[in-house]
Amino acid sequence: LGNRDIRFGIKQIAEEELSNKYCISDIGESVKIEVFYFGVPKTTLRVVGVEKTDQITQVGIRIYYKDKKYEGIGESEVEVRAVLIELVDGKVPFSQTAVSSAIKKGIIECVSKMP
Repeated sequence: LGNRDIRFGIKQIAEEELSNKYCISDIGESVKIEVFYFGVPKTTLRVVGVEKTDQITQVGIRIYYKDKKYEGIGESEVEVRAVLIELVDGKVPFSQTAVSSAIKKGIIECVSKMP
């Protein structure tokens, strides 16, 4: 993600979501979080100068807790519509909101699978 450090954001989101389900503390069991997948598939439709691009930010999250692994995939979609405008290098720029939203959805999915 360029020069952005997303570790703090992941920790903050994980603490928030885990605290909704568990009582968390520094003396409890540790939790390890891994981002195992980051993808940005997109589809583009162009017709006579009009363009519609859909880009989905996908983030795969694994949470390791008490020797068990829980996986989740979070997705966040961005849609760009343009008339006679070209995107830089044909790419939709990364949105920090889309990345954060996908990470949060992945963590929520993981936490929902935990006992």
